[in-house]
Amino acid sequence: MHVDRLPDGLPPGRVVAGSAPGLWMSHEPVVAPGRLWTSCHRQHRRTGWYPVLMAWPCGHGNGQGPEEVAAVDVAESLRDSWQSYELSRAARPVLWPPRGRSGPDSTAGAGQGAGLRVPYGAWPGLAAASEPHEGPSPDAVARVAVGQMLHYFTTRFVAYVALVQVARSADIPAAVGWEADAPALELSALLRTWEDRFGARVIGFEGASLFVSVASPPLASRHAAHVALEHVLTGATNLNDGAFPFAEYAEALRGERLWSFWWD
Repeated sequence: MHVDRLPDGLPPGRVVAGSAPGLWMSHEPVVAPGRLWTSCHRQHRRTGWYPVLMAWPCGHGNGQGPEEVAAVDVAESLRDSWQSYELSRAARPVLWPPRGRSGPDSTAGAGQGAGLRVPYGAWPGLAAASEPHEGPSPDAVARVAVGQMLHYFTTRFVAYVALVQVARSADIPAAVGWEADAPALELSALLRTWEDRFGARVIGFEGASLFVSVASPPLASRHAAHVALEHVLTGATNLNDGAFPFAEYAEALRGERLWSFWWD
């Protein structure tokens, strides 16, 4: 662990004892932490420490390394989640209408995601990558999304600044020893593919909530529905409690550059 390579300009903090691959945490929450996050983010290539904001400390530091994340077969993991979800689908009628009925592209579903058909009759595999969007880079989008995320924090514009010794942001949930009921290892593996397919970056936690910036979100309805299926299969509570119809959620993903998930 290269403590001597910590970014410049940090507030008082500490490396969490025994953390692996490495977790540094500010002693106190920082007011308007977006500027500090951006400064640390720009220094990542030199330091090897990736910044992430936490509304309050939610990682014990005894996490899983990049080799463990790389060992996860994402397609197989989501296929298993699909099979488990199909078994419990009858208990979730809001998200998944019974097979054989028209999806949101039916007349009854007009205005709620026309052109989408839910559910898929079989596991469709991973969604295709988005075409890179014209405009800011994934890292530039992440810097803007941090400010947007802070509006959602119950602590408002105050957060702890954490640094994680990882090469890519996708590995952060697994690496920090995230204290949530989320499947952190499998989630980090999936996030790696979202980095590659959608320009995603992990930017923050609010307890059991995860915030992800997205440079190239899906734009077409059918593509958004396919991506939404992956979201549901993470097991996130906000997508599996029947709060809103699948079609509406999928449509909301079109062009959306800040994704959020939470687990009870």
